Amino acid sequence: MIRVQLIAGQRLVHIALKALLEQAAGMELVAHAFTAQEALEQIEPARVTTALVAVSLSDAEGVETIRRLHSRRSQLAIVGFGEHCDGPFPSRMLEAGATAYVSLQAHEQEWIQAVRRAQVGQRFLSADVARNLAFHSMEGADGRNPFEALSGRELQVAHMVIRCQKVPHIAKSLVLSPKTVNSYRYRIFEKLGIESDVQLTLLALQHGLLESTVSRAGALPEKVLA
Repeated sequence: MIRVQLIAGQRLVHIALKALLEQAAGMELVAHAFTAQEALEQIEPARVTTALVAVSLSDAEGVETIRRLHSRRSQLAIVGFGEHCDGPFPSRMLEAGATAYVSLQAHEQEWIQAVRRAQVGQRFLSADVARNLAFHSMEGADGRNPFEALSGRELQVAHMVIRCQKVPHIAKSLVLSPKTVNSYRYRIFEKLGIESDVQLTLLALQHGLLESTVSRAGALPEKVLA
């Protein structure tokens, strides 16, 4: 039996994926987490074997969440997912320890296949993600998502800034000084060619790093939500 933990910040995503997983033979959704901290606390009591991790959570971004899960339990199978199939997150999540990545636009059978493949240690990408990564590999980074230029830590700080987290809170969460956090902010601004947190947020919306509305989870098949 594949014991699945779902880690996502949006309730509609939990409802949709719960309905999908309940239809799959040999799978059981044993834990729901809305934050990275909840996820870490649930792993052992729920005896989770596979984690589904969203790109963004209220207290962390998906890449960092995957690193923490992988550090806590290296044998845990991890499937990353997000609204967009391009941008920096698919490859960053795989580098952090995920075995599979699925976009919210993927067919429901691709979700099931991703969980099954990850459980046995096999790599899997939904078709749209694989296509975009292939094109990106052939064309190079020029003209692609500007957030690709950020380092892992810069991307983590950017993610927290666009969610309106204040510098002192970011510093405490990442065990950094406020001065260091601001240094990261200014480095991010320089790399992205912007001058403010507002411009950073608008750029994040434009390139899919920030979901503007919960309803976008409706990209999952309608019959799953019924």
